Amino acid sequence: MTNKLNKPNIGTLSTRGQSILNSAQQLFFQYGFDETSLAMIIKEAGGSRRAIYSEFGNKQGLLIAVIQRQVSVQSEILSTIDRTLCPEKALNDMCFTFVKGMLSPTIIALFRLVMQQVVKLPALGEIIYQKGLMTGVKPLVEYLDYLTDKNMLQIDNTHFAARMLIEMAKGPLHTQTLILPNKVATDSEIAQQTKQAVSIFLKAHRVS
Repeated sequence: MTNKLNKPNIGTLSTRGQSILNSAQQLFFQYGFDETSLAMIIKEAGGSRRAIYSEFGNKQGLLIAVIQRQVSVQSEILSTIDRTLCPEKALNDMCFTFVKGMLSPTIIALFRLVMQQVVKLPALGEIIYQKGLMTGVKPLVEYLDYLTDKNMLQIDNTHFAARMLIEMAKGPLHTQTLILPNKVATDSEIAQQTKQAVSIFLKAHRVS
């Protein structure tokens, strides 16, 4: 099997393409990637194989599109940081919203789906890493650059710091939600975890 994957542009999908994408996501989550056929997607969404090939390339392209859409949603949260607030409040608000999204049934289902496929499709992991982890944190990096320029924090590598903050904010609750399907994190638990993560982060980067 080739590791070359199609990378559709989800910003230019037709109405039919959006319907196909929605149906594919639902079926992938319900049955898994391997068990979902193009025929099942067409039956659910309508259209044809030609429509799928035209907008997504193939079934792998559909999976990439599903991932891209959810990465875009999560990355958008990072761009909502309110610079009029103090850094502690701004980062707490952002981290809470981001982690709540990461623990949502949709993102958790997607994460489980991806982990099943990256062993067989290493290129899939590379796309997620580059488009998600490396690029998606850009708004947070820019905010940390702003705080550093204002001498409110002391950060040598803002890109690395942004990724570390996100990982700390996700913390144990992300692992817990992944491996314990019946355990749902409460808003109070998320707020407590993200507050601790932000506190540790700010102490590590306070101006000396």
